[in-house]
Amino acid sequence: MKNRSHSIIESSYRTYHGKLFASLLSRFGAGCVPQIEDAIQNSFYKSLKSWKPGQIPDNKENWLYIVARNDVINQLKKDSRTQSSCPAGDRGDDKVVVEDLRLQTIMFLSQFKNVSSQAKVLFVLKNIFGLSIREISESTLLTQDAIYKSVNRTKRSFQQGLENKTLHRTFDAVTENEIALVEEFLYAVFNIGFDSFNVKTESVVDEDLCLEALAIARLLLKKFGRTSSGNLIALFCFHVARIPAKVENGRLISFFDQDKKKWKSEFISLGFHYLTKPAALNKYYVEALIASKYMVTRQFNTEQWNEIIKLYELLTKLSNSPIVKLNLCYCLHKAQKTDKALNLLNAIESELPGEHVYFSLVKANIIKETDGPASDRMMFNVLNKIDQKIRKDHLMKNMGF
Repeated sequence: MKNRSHSIIESSYRTYHGKLFASLLSRFGAGCVPQIEDAIQNSFYKSLKSWKPGQIPDNKENWLYIVARNDVINQLKKDSRTQSSCPAGDRGDDKVVVEDLRLQTIMFLSQFKNVSSQAKVLFVLKNIFGLSIREISESTLLTQDAIYKSVNRTKRSFQQGLENKTLHRTFDAVTENEIALVEEFLYAVFNIGFDSFNVKTESVVDEDLCLEALAIARLLLKKFGRTSSGNLIALFCFHVARIPAKVENGRLISFFDQDKKKWKSEFISLGFHYLTKPAALNKYYVEALIASKYMVTRQFNTEQWNEIIKLYELLTKLSNSPIVKLNLCYCLHKAQKTDKALNLLNAIESELPGEHVYFSLVKANIIKETDGPASDRMMFNVLNKIDQKIRKDHLMKNMGF
């Protein structure tokens, strides 16, 4: 029973972290980000001590908000230096409704000019979506130390630059660049959820995180009506449709081995509903086209692979991501263009950290027929780098163990 309580608290952390941060930021202001972060952590720590079996509150979000709000107030009362910019206020009514201000908060943060786009993304991943430094590192090309330093620098910059600004006028003067940046935030969040390296889970998908990114993307489309937002939603829908088939009886199932009957047809239909050719091509549209090709193609042959290759080559002109190029390498190999795939692999190796997991897996797959021992060595190196049991088991099965 105790483990069940801890499981509930852990899922609550991911579910409510962003809403708590956004609501407290709206109430206390950007100058109080450190106090807000500490208060949220303290509220979850207190829940670990208080939420015993049979004593878990019916409204967990309300409980966490009240505890965190009162914690911020207490911190501010103890620190007279911050009271002028972060008013403590009254404790207020305990019967509160926590409004979902995440889109507004993400947009608010995107409007700050003196912080790089990458630094904003990292800050949002941590504070709005509750990702740990390790999770962010495993899903990006950045070290944990680099992410930690970036988040702290961004926090200080927001405190200084947004101290006297409030959220309630956020949507009044939004630029196209700011909307595009929010799309990037959501794209990053979804990808982390869809290919999760969280060792605490028994899956490779954090479905809740994916659905949160999808929900906020739909709010973004409703608010601003950008075609790119619709194509981002289409991409999300095609991927979400496959989630039920990605893991079966605790085992990771490769795309080509998935039971297509388990795919959610309603999400595939939604994907095509949102897929719209834009006036100017963007990466979300091309990625959604690629995903749709995978979803509807019944038999992959050289002709089909060449069609997907053309889309990936187009995508490389819109996105400089080495992961996109890795996917292109795999498709080139499947289309019997192995030499071209290997040349591209050699060209992008310097763009990735040493012994990058996906680079190693793609290269090992490509050279397996021509250099089996080297392929096996690469696979063993990958096994030693991965801590997630479900991925280890999947690799070991493919290696014949």
